[in-house]
Amino acid sequence: MADATLPAPMSDPQAHTWIDTPAGLAPLAEALAAAPWTALDTEANSMHAYRERTCLMQVNAGGRLFLVDTLALMAQAGWAPLTSPSHCRALDALIPGLGRSDRPLWLHGGEYDCAVMRRDFGIELGGVWDTQQAASLLGWEKTGYGACVEAVCGIKLDKAYSQYDWATRPLEAGALAYALDDVIHLPLVAERLRSEIATADLVEEHAIANAAVAASGWDGGFDPAGFWRIKGIREIPRERLPLLAALYAWRDAVARLADRPPGRMVNSELLLGLTRWAPTSFQSLKRCGVKGWLMAEHGDALIAVIKQALESPAPLPPPDHVREVDEAEVRRERRLKDWRQAEAQNRKVPLQVVLPAKALEHLKRYGAADLGAVPQLGSKRQRLYGEVLQRLCS
Repeated sequence: MADATLPAPMSDPQAHTWIDTPAGLAPLAEALAAAPWTALDTEANSMHAYRERTCLMQVNAGGRLFLVDTLALMAQAGWAPLTSPSHCRALDALIPGLGRSDRPLWLHGGEYDCAVMRRDFGIELGGVWDTQQAASLLGWEKTGYGACVEAVCGIKLDKAYSQYDWATRPLEAGALAYALDDVIHLPLVAERLRSEIATADLVEEHAIANAAVAASGWDGGFDPAGFWRIKGIREIPRERLPLLAALYAWRDAVARLADRPPGRMVNSELLLGLTRWAPTSFQSLKRCGVKGWLMAEHGDALIAVIKQALESPAPLPPPDHVREVDEAEVRRERRLKDWRQAEAQNRKVPLQVVLPAKALEHLKRYGAADLGAVPQLGSKRQRLYGEVLQRLCS
């Protein structure tokens, strides 16, 4: 990667370029092409919409700050998350700069950023260097962004906008400052962590973690079998499960129509209550705790769904497949975990430095005959632990 020397502090750290038109992307594309490092973050409205959108992208390109109104660019491109068949092409001008692998792209907890940039814009982020992964590998007690900024920069960040609706326009001045903070301090945090990662000889382990972050995908969308994962489903009688499945699908449909998160339309506790009591009148809906606005807008349809499910229960979608684990796997897992715990204590490092969770799961299931096939293991761990892993898995 290119030299990531940091610039002198900016005289006005909040000065930035606002981009809300396709033509406005050209200066950012140029800055990305020239920058020796880039810091990036995104803001979405996941707590306020049925299918969240990437509403804002913050970029620090070698000391130059940009805020990209991705929501405006999506609208100008005529792209809608619920109806458009593929990702939005509004940010295509940034693909070369954001895909570079010859400079570090600083992220903090970047799994979501990588996933939504791929999902919404078809952009594969290159050069990913995740500061939260670095802090975790180093054993920092607190690895959230605010905690890392406070530890490195001595600055306590404002959390007032942590649940803000980023689809709001115009954005409040405080929200803009909050968003910029995510990329203003990130380069300093990254430089401190990069130095400590090198000193601790964890460069390869961190590179493997970065690759996993960069490959993160989005697993959203409606799953008809998702009701099996509702906490408390074990308390529902078997004969009422078709009603729960029907209510779960009804909730998704009304949430999609209202463009609101399903859990904010009807929480899972109310779904379970409706399943237990199966109300078929407005009076009984009210006794179950259904809000007045929900009854006014959807009461008739809700009663019809309940009656239909009681009279003609539909076949249940199968639950997620639970793989049978044989006794040999149980023994392998126990030996691997005991050894990992002891080795981590001996080296005074976190467990994932010795053996990441995905590597342990693979070894538990398939053994260690082919160490090259073990995900997130890497050549260094093979060299250090190859023989002991083969022995533990034999």
